[in-house]
Amino acid sequence: MAYVANPRIGAVLVTVVTAKYSSRLLKCPPYRRHGGLEQRVSGTQDESGSGKRRSVSISFIEQFLRQGQQGRLAALLVGKLDAFNRIATTFGRERCEEFCSNYTEKLRDILPPRTPIIRLSDRRFAVLLDCDSMSKVLDHAVSLTEDHQPEIAIGDDKLFVDVTLGIAVYPSHADDAETLFRRAELAQKEAREKELAFDIYRPDATQQQAALWKFESDLQGAVQRRELEVYFQPKVEIATRRVCGVEALVRWRSPSGAFIPASEFIPMAERTGTIVPITWLVFDQVAARVAEWDAIQRPFSLAVNVSPPILVHSEFSTRIKALKAALDEHGFGLTIEITEDSLVQGDQSALAGIERLRKLGVDFALDDFGKGYSSLSYLKELPATELKIDKRFIGTIATDTTDREIVKTVVALARALGMRVVAEGIDNAEALAIVTELGCEMAQGFFIGRPMRGDLVPAWIDRYLASASSVSLKVMTPWAEPAVR
Repeated sequence: MAYVANPRIGAVLVTVVTAKYSSRLLKCPPYRRHGGLEQRVSGTQDESGSGKRRSVSISFIEQFLRQGQQGRLAALLVGKLDAFNRIATTFGRERCEEFCSNYTEKLRDILPPRTPIIRLSDRRFAVLLDCDSMSKVLDHAVSLTEDHQPEIAIGDDKLFVDVTLGIAVYPSHADDAETLFRRAELAQKEAREKELAFDIYRPDATQQQAALWKFESDLQGAVQRRELEVYFQPKVEIATRRVCGVEALVRWRSPSGAFIPASEFIPMAERTGTIVPITWLVFDQVAARVAEWDAIQRPFSLAVNVSPPILVHSEFSTRIKALKAALDEHGFGLTIEITEDSLVQGDQSALAGIERLRKLGVDFALDDFGKGYSSLSYLKELPATELKIDKRFIGTIATDTTDREIVKTVVALARALGMRVVAEGIDNAEALAIVTELGCEMAQGFFIGRPMRGDLVPAWIDRYLASASSVSLKVMTPWAEPAVR
């Protein structure tokens, strides 16, 4: 029998903190209630206190499992209140802690009498259920996440807060308390990543998480050893056939020599925070590379991709000024690219960061336009100088009249807002001819040039300019470089 959790639309995603990072959580004494007896177990905020807290919780779960009746299910639900930081920032840490504490108390009224409740931290809790069927366990999960969704009162208004649950059942999923607890935590993490209200442990999830953990560790090691490389993809002005710049693209080569797609490791880096050292690594490599490009004709701009949270990082101002100074020294311009969907999901602080960049003389490009929300009201607020149309529209522009009309409309909109338009994903001559006809100023894609090592860029430009004297743009004889997007 399959059990499907109800999807939660628009859930606030918060990185699940594993036991390795548990000392970073604010600790409150865990709350236990069993058999009508309420107890608080003292704990401290250091690593040893965290270990003691977990040990006490595991012991309590073990006792509950031993007291279970034959033929009944013992279910462990591990829950986490979302938007903890948002509540703390908006209403203060005290109000946030009060809300979390009150919610733990309210669980008494939601759950059956004498249900054991364990408070694991400010925003994390566990519930132990004794049920006769899996459907009853799921009924309680629905009750907690939907029927009795937690809310915080602000005057006469009520703001709802999501809670995400992970479920593991004894003895189906584990035959001891430690394993049961770990697998309920794993299910809770899976629920968050899949944006579900709750999820049930699956045996294959352990292997998947182990593989993900190894992948994350491999990436962190590669960053620390500075094994990531920066490749550069050319961008041309269609009217003049001039190479007007390049986009810096980070590449990760595995020990086997194969490239790992950025689409696989960048999202994980953003979730784990590894995106910060990766961004600084890209900045450093770009700054070092331009010193070798004196032969490149100016004006010439380098575009660097930045995740919105980086804009408000404490080191960003210093780092971006250093990069800008290095490019200015050699007469190159700097453009920061941010994807449309990530920026729309950001906050006003990201917009303020972009405004500061513009005052420094840094151009701003809205990347992958059309892939995400395409909010016109939001677009009006952005101080963008460049708009890059997502390649999903360009790839089918020769055969799909709807995509052609969309590109035509976007070009007109960008011009009205004073932005230059770049067509991404130009992979054939027909697509290039159409975007030229529609009025795109610049083009980028495999038909023009694949991402290449920095030492190959000057020679590629020379060869390209020699071949671009014909009536139309021509594809170059491919370099012996990997075709990695």
